[in-house]
Amino acid sequence: MGCLTDFSANFSLLEGIFERVNNSSSEFFVVYKISDIKCQYFQFKTTSTFQPAAFGGDEIAIKIQLPGKKCPTFNPLVSGPNSFTEKINNELHTTTVSLDSKSKNIYNLSYKVTSCPNGMRLFQRRGTTVVCIGLFYFEAPRCNNQAQASALCKAQKGTLTGSANADEYGYIQNISNSSKYTANPDSFKYVTYWIDGAGTNTGYTFEDPTHNGITNYKWTPGSPHLKGPGSCLHNPGPFNSKIQSIECLESYCCDDVCWREALCQVPPKVETS
Repeated sequence: MGCLTDFSANFSLLEGIFERVNNSSSEFFVVYKISDIKCQYFQFKTTSTFQPAAFGGDEIAIKIQLPGKKCPTFNPLVSGPNSFTEKINNELHTTTVSLDSKSKNIYNLSYKVTSCPNGMRLFQRRGTTVVCIGLFYFEAPRCNNQAQASALCKAQKGTLTGSANADEYGYIQNISNSSKYTANPDSFKYVTYWIDGAGTNTGYTFEDPTHNGITNYKWTPGSPHLKGPGSCLHNPGPFNSKIQSIECLESYCCDDVCWREALCQVPPKVETS
């Protein structure tokens, strides 16, 4: 990063609790700009309040996704957005800047960290909707039907879900493929999981509106083989195929196939400061 100087001499320029940062995984910093090549950096969540410098030529800015040794060329608090979000280690880190209601020259910074329970992956849907998705296993009996899959997700304060895009589908398939070896004590040849979608006379109903129905579903060629009330969707089908329909009451078949899991989405945890 740029050269760091002793901050104590300039303490009157900022108010709050600060921490000098030399290395960080986050790209969000409050920056005290000394010159075009010299800045001081203060890490995400370590600064709560600041005010612009009273001296000509001094600037305070929010640095976002710039090379470490490059100082900001303008002050985003004047001409840029007032909220920035970055994904770091399966978390969303959001910084929001607002003018203090009691002062015309003091700015407040608030922070939000959005995260998922262990074993789940965070995804953004439709731009602003954030969900946590993952596979949950039945305990007893280990192979179970669609109604119990729905209940399993609701027990996590979520719902059944489906893939909303190619990235989600790839993630789901990866963890599903590994579950044949990590969550298959009965050594079934095929382990499958229930996804969102229950048949009706005109199509399907869904518990989770955020994945946009079957728009992004990857079907086994020729599927769905079964339609209408009493049919539900699962993935992968036997013989390592993709999404298929099956009777909602199925739980295991022919000593080869076990409906072992439910694909769930749950609300993320949000911490603010």
